[in-house]
Amino acid sequence: MRFLAVILLAMLIAAVAGGLTESSTSHIILTFADWTVQASLAFFLILLVILFILVYISIRLLVRLWNFPKQLKHWKKQRHQRLSEKYLTSGLLALIEGNWKSAEESLKKGIPYARAPLINYLGAARAAQQQDALERRDHYLKLAHENNPDAKVAVGITRAELQINQHQTEQALATLTNLHERRPDQKQVKLMLLKIHTDLKDWKNVLELLPELKRARLFSTENIQAKQLEAYAGMLQQAGGTANKETLENTWQGIPKNLRKELHLLEVYTFEKLKFAETAECEQLLRQSLKKHWDVGIVRLYGLVEGEDSARQLAFAEKLLSSHARDQVLLLTLGRLSMRNSLWGKARDYLEESLEIQPTPEAYRELAVLLEKQGEYSLASACYQQGLALATTITRHDSVKLLEQVERHEAVCEGARQVV
Repeated sequence: MRFLAVILLAMLIAAVAGGLTESSTSHIILTFADWTVQASLAFFLILLVILFILVYISIRLLVRLWNFPKQLKHWKKQRHQRLSEKYLTSGLLALIEGNWKSAEESLKKGIPYARAPLINYLGAARAAQQQDALERRDHYLKLAHENNPDAKVAVGITRAELQINQHQTEQALATLTNLHERRPDQKQVKLMLLKIHTDLKDWKNVLELLPELKRARLFSTENIQAKQLEAYAGMLQQAGGTANKETLENTWQGIPKNLRKELHLLEVYTFEKLKFAETAECEQLLRQSLKKHWDVGIVRLYGLVEGEDSARQLAFAEKLLSSHARDQVLLLTLGRLSMRNSLWGKARDYLEESLEIQPTPEAYRELAVLLEKQGEYSLASACYQQGLALATTITRHDSVKLLEQVERHEAVCEGARQVV
């Protein structure tokens, strides 16, 4: 545009000069050594304009030639940027849509054009894993680390996440442990470590990690305590699984005193303690808990444990009737405790009333055992059948609760039969 303006200006000057000299007879004489040049003023002005145009064009051409490599480099840069954006956008969209093969291909094509292809490598690794191409996944992750060593945390977190999704738990734990040692302040690594330790039921490491999460303010105090309860409950279950009573008791004593008052832990500890013969300690703990808080789960357990004085245990449970007279679980517990004290008539009344309020397989089973003891085998058989029918017709909605009670019922069966 500027070049065209210069030419037009030169032509305008030439035209004006020509017009001015039409009526002029002026001449210009130039002398160079032995040379003498004589020309009209008009011709000289036109020649001067032409020379100016030629010099200007030459300079412009030289400048363009000088800047050509730089302009070519800038053009290539823009072209690469457009291609990088094109392939990255299409790759990420395909990744979101679940088109794994297309996502991997697009992200891979964009790598040569990207100034920082870290996102391409990480996205391609995800797409490769979805195609069960774990070798390609690991190759992309390796290239991502080599391409950008400063992004080792991002690469490591992605690697661990993909390993977890692929159920490579041990490999993920090794990756996260290494990251935690290198970057102990990294919050996402802490959260992922907590998850994987929980999945592995590595409760000791879960408990060791919780103070770090609290200091980093990643969890509220309530969530920290909930996670502590989960961890200690898991430790109690693992200790109970060793069939070693001392291990279970030591684990219980190792729990902070304030947490041992929590109903959930008390319930888990009692369940595990029922595997062993001595449950007098649990009877005291449950009784103290029921004096402060009413809890149906604790009431049920109170009928399963055996205290030092069974008559006193029954008397305490009967005191609860004043405030919970029509509670079917309390009546079931009273029926069990009455059977333990050989109070067959009272036990039968309690169990029948419990069934009247809400029939349960547990209550039918206890009543059947009692009827067998009294020699009423036909009635006992009918109770067993009714209990079985009730257990097998539980709705799908209630099946979740039933699954939670499976282990409890196994202990109930053995405990009840031993009592009577």
